[in-house]
Amino acid sequence: MITRPNVALIIETAAVYGRQTLHGIASYQRTHGGWSVFLDERELRAPPPDWLLDSDCDGVICRSTTPSLAEKLLQSGLPVVDLNDRYGYLGIPRIGSDMPAIGRMAAEHLLERGFRHIAYCGFSGEVWSDERLSGVAEAVGGSDHLCGVFHSPSEGIRQKNWQSERTKLCDWLQTLPRPLGIVACNDVRGYNVLDACRVLNLAVPEEVAVVGVDNSETFCDLCVPSLSSILPNAERIGYEAALLLDHLMSGDKAQNQNRLIAPQEVITRQSSDILAVDDPSIAQALRFIREHSCEGISITDVLSHVPLSRSTLERGFRHFLGHSPQEEIRRVRLKRVKHLLLQTDWSLSRIAEMTGYNPDYMIVQFKHAFGETPAQWRQANSSL
Repeated sequence: MITRPNVALIIETAAVYGRQTLHGIASYQRTHGGWSVFLDERELRAPPPDWLLDSDCDGVICRSTTPSLAEKLLQSGLPVVDLNDRYGYLGIPRIGSDMPAIGRMAAEHLLERGFRHIAYCGFSGEVWSDERLSGVAEAVGGSDHLCGVFHSPSEGIRQKNWQSERTKLCDWLQTLPRPLGIVACNDVRGYNVLDACRVLNLAVPEEVAVVGVDNSETFCDLCVPSLSSILPNAERIGYEAALLLDHLMSGDKAQNQNRLIAPQEVITRQSSDILAVDDPSIAQALRFIREHSCEGISITDVLSHVPLSRSTLERGFRHFLGHSPQEEIRRVRLKRVKHLLLQTDWSLSRIAEMTGYNPDYMIVQFKHAFGETPAQWRQANSSL
């Protein structure tokens, strides 16, 4: 009779991130044989069951890890994979989202649309929120280039009158220049920002564009207008956590004690679906590039569709976007390459064909931009 390992999954089922993580674990189980699993309905901050350290568990995957629990787990010698976001690395093997990369992706999404004023709205006392802020700051060229940061405790939304919290958020928004791009630390915060914009009668996305994180469809669709959001790779995290736990239960050691997984993409909805460029000809050129860049277009093709000289086009792009039209064509094409690497199983030759590249040149351009080949990047970032 085959004995199945007893594994406790201390992962929230109340939020989309936790459920996606569990999907990744389930995917691993379908292809690598099953465990005998303990799982219950829970919120992220609910404590683990009292029996956890005294049970006959063979392994644990835990999202609710605290410093004190991590110390006890280390002393127990139990194979554990930590998925916490609140404290960072706690001395036990951990797999988590690359929080600075999430912040960078959100800020770059707004910068690509021509927003030069970028602000951040987060929760105070949360490591993951601070790390996402660091990524936003990096994308805009440093903290000094952020036009505003708003923090308040996440518990405050539940413990205090929401109207008073919203008033503080409204007061902050009124101090900021427009047009404005705001990165919210998560979709809940994005919902808060859009609600404050509604109270102030600020046009979204024309005056204020907003991007959240987690792609929680409940919050994104309830927002008016609907909320753009970063899609983390929670499913990949779950899959890799299950793979790592299997190795740990077999007596192996984790080669990377603190592995971070990059986000997948921006899911663009109405809250940021705009070009914040007040020059119609430059906006027209941008639209043409984004619609046709993968057809192998050149600057000559762009100029044939806009009433501008080459020098005026170059100056306009550098003024509004901070880089040349040629760099914008390359950026859009490489972004499409990334999307196809993640969302399809196509060969590199086919992806090159679909994005207007020669295959060898695509590999060179990709490695120059991202520091690794397309194949290496796909292996590190694909969903499963």
